[in-house]
Order: sequence, then C-alpha cells, then structure tokens
Amino acid sequence: MGKRIISVALVISILFAAALGRVGYVALSGNYTVSSGYNSYTLTITSQKQTIYDRNMKKLNNNKDSLVAVIRPNENCLSELKLLFSQNEIEDIVEELSQGYPVVRPIENYAACKYIKIYEVKDSDSSALLKFIQKQYGETAYEENINFGIDAVGRLLEGDEGEITEEYNNEVAQGVILTINDEIQKEVEKAAKYMRKGAVVVMDAETAEVLAMYSTPDDNMFRPVMPYTVGSVFKLVVCACALENNINMDFTCTGSVKVGDTEFSCQHNKAHGREDIKAALANSCNCYFVELALKLGAENLYSTAQSLGFGGNTEIMPGYTVSDGNLPSISALQESKGQLSLLGFGQGLLTSTPLQFCTALCALSSKGLYTEPKLITATVDSAGNRNKLPYNPSNRVLSENTVNTLRNYMRYVVTNGTGAAADYNNLSGGKTSTAQSGIYNNGREVLNTWFAGIYPYDNPKYCIVVMTEDGKSGSSDCCPIFRTIVENIT
Repeated sequence: MGKRIISVALVISILFAAALGRVGYVALSGNYTVSSGYNSYTLTITSQKQTIYDRNMKKLNNNKDSLVAVIRPNENCLSELKLLFSQNEIEDIVEELSQGYPVVRPIENYAACKYIKIYEVKDSDSSALLKFIQKQYGETAYEENINFGIDAVGRLLEGDEGEITEEYNNEVAQGVILTINDEIQKEVEKAAKYMRKGAVVVMDAETAEVLAMYSTPDDNMFRPVMPYTVGSVFKLVVCACALENNINMDFTCTGSVKVGDTEFSCQHNKAHGREDIKAALANSCNCYFVELALKLGAENLYSTAQSLGFGGNTEIMPGYTVSDGNLPSISALQESKGQLSLLGFGQGLLTSTPLQFCTALCALSSKGLYTEPKLITATVDSAGNRNKLPYNPSNRVLSENTVNTLRNYMRYVVTNGTGAAADYNNLSGGKTSTAQSGIYNNGREVLNTWFAGIYPYDNPKYCIVVMTEDGKSGSSDCCPIFRTIVENIT
C-alpha cells in the first residue's frame, strides 16, 4: 500500500512540474497576448443579476458571502495553488493559465496566500420563485472587475496586481421589491417539503397581494402559474353565483343524476340524501351541483366565473403576462347541458392556475372585491431610490352578504365535511377537491388535488391554495399542508 501511495504522489508531482514549466515558459517568454490595441486587460470577478427584495427589503438573492481567488500566470501564483485547490483542479487551472490570461475561481475558505489574491463577493441560491421572477428581472445589473496593465504588445505588466473597478448597468433596474414576505415563504417551503409535485400560493385576503409562492420540483415549470383541472373547489364559485341570484334549492342525492344521455355521479356513487346548498358543499355532492348549474343557467354561471378572473390573463409583473387557464365559452355552455353540468362541479373544459384560484378566493372570502395581483411593488436604481409601481384597482364582483354567507359555508366544510384535516385553532375554512385530469399513467388517471382555504374564516387574513399533481385526495394531500402553514404564520 505504501509503495502505491508513493507511486501516485510521484506521478502527480511529475504532472504538476510539467504544467508549471509550461506556464513558466509562457509567462516569462512574452509569447502570449491577452489583448490588442488597449492598455489594460479586464477580468470579471463577479457579476450580479438585479437584486430581488421581499416586501420588508430583505435581499432574496445577492445575499450570500462567497470567496473567489484571482490567479495570475506567473510562478509565484502557481506555487500557491496547492493551498487552495485539489490536484485535479490545479491541472485544469494550469492549463487555462498557459494561455496567458489571469483566471478567477470560487474557493471555500481563505488560505495564507501572498500572491494569489482572494476577494469576498456576493452570491445567491436560486429557488423556483427567484428563477420565475428572473425571467423578467434577470439581467446583469452589476459587475466587479480587475483591470491589469499591459505593455505595448499585450503582455501583463510585471508586478501589477490589478485595480478593482465597479460597473453598474443603469439601463436596467438595479433591484425590484416584491409583495412576497420571506418569512411566510420559508414557512411554506418547510410545510410543503414532502410534496412531490405541486404548488402553494399564499395571499393577503384583503389586498390580494401575493405573500408566498412555492413550486416543486424545482424544474423549468413554475406550477403556481400553470393551468390545471380544478374540480370541486370550483363549487365555491357556483355557490357564490347561487347566493347572488337568491337560489338555495333542496335536493335529494341518490348517488347519480342523468342529464340527457350522460350520467353524473358522486364519488363512489355515494347517496348523500336530502341536502341544501350548505350541506351539499360540505359533502362535495356532484349531483347537487349539476342540478344547481342547470338551474342557474349558462349566462349567470359564466358571468360570475368570468368576473372572478377565470379564463383571463394576469400581468403578474410589468410586461409579463400569464394565462389564468380556460373557461368554457358562453356559447358552448348554452349549447350543451353536458358542458354546463360539468362546469357545475369544476370539471370538463375548465382549468385554472393556483395563483388565479387564490386570487378568486380573496374575492370570495374577504369583501367581494376582485383585484388582479402583481408581484412587483417598486423598482430600485443604483442610488437606492425607489420607483413605486401602482397596484391594480379593485372591482366589486360579489355583495358582502354573499361573502359573509360563503365564509360560513367554508367553515362548515371543515367542521362537518371533507376539510377536517385543515382545521387549526377552530378557525379554518375552505374547500377540498380531487379533480380528474384526463391524463392517464399506466392505465391510471392522474388526479389533481386541491385545498382552497381561508384563515381565520370569520375575518380572513390569509387565502391559501395548495395543489398537488398526481395526488390521492384534497383531504389527505393538501389539508395537512394548509394546517401547518397557518399554524406557523399566525
């Protein structure tokens, strides 16, 4: 074993000596050029994208202290490489230095270097939320450089250690301020850490400001703004439409109902018996809501859904608009009782994003006012001056009486229906959903599961939508996450 270690060490030493000789030859012979026609060579130490702040001016990026080493192509710097880098890294660095250019490399820790210069820079982790925002605000805003002097033929001047310069890109905002609350964002991330695939949105119930958005897995898809089949959470909208039109029918559920040639059924064909609208919402009775949609008519239901943002678009950041999903056209609903029946319990052609549904939930549960959300409240220039952006106006879409009644219905879903696992401190309200997607995986249909919840139900401060892809049920997948979130942010 000892002979083997000695042999390996000898090979590494020979390789390093050869590389050292190569760089020494290049550096001292003058047979390289780093620039032409200029009196300096510029090396970028670090570049930063636009800084993203939460609503309390906490940096969400460019907030992590890191170290970089600047290595010049000379023997003194080469002799210190072993203090900072592994042998494999050294070989790569030496190869790059042999071209005659200084190089910069990230390092983990300081070392007692005399010739290699070590600088502190700002770095950042990049979450799914930050990646989404950087689609619009992701340009380079700041660079820190070192300028090295060169002679008339482009060689680095002997002994020149370089001069640090800073450069701001004043053509872009240096920073943006979000509505996001980083403390709430972190609690959401912890609560949803075991979610395999899905999204969470938390909004201020009164202002419709986005306080947190979470997407998992961290890939190229930002799920809070992706459209999904909705299912039974849409029954909240149908309830609101019925309340606005003074309709509260009694109905006896036998487990299924036939419309034309199509039969619609409750989950597992369960017969719920005699129900009013409040009980039907708590039981998530599909049959009741099929009959209710037909009684309301296409015009009333379409108008209510459209006023709550379904089928529209949201300019979530200035110049960046996302689709809110699909709402079947009024003509399709008028021409097909089947389509209208499906809309009654949130199926068919209807899709919505978690963000849009949470926005609708604010109107359904707070004051009946619909406000299209924006993530950005202000931009910041290089001098730290803020340019405040106007928030969208609010429009009344529901009466306060409707909203007050609907809040009590949502509480009843938790106390007497499918949302029991969401309750915290006897103050949670909301609606569950297990939506068919029409997508099959190995013969099994993929289900999108939801919980659209409010807290506290009697005077909502937060509206929270939890959605999982390929889940089992809204009750088991989403309600516990909702409960954990409100437990930790209230």
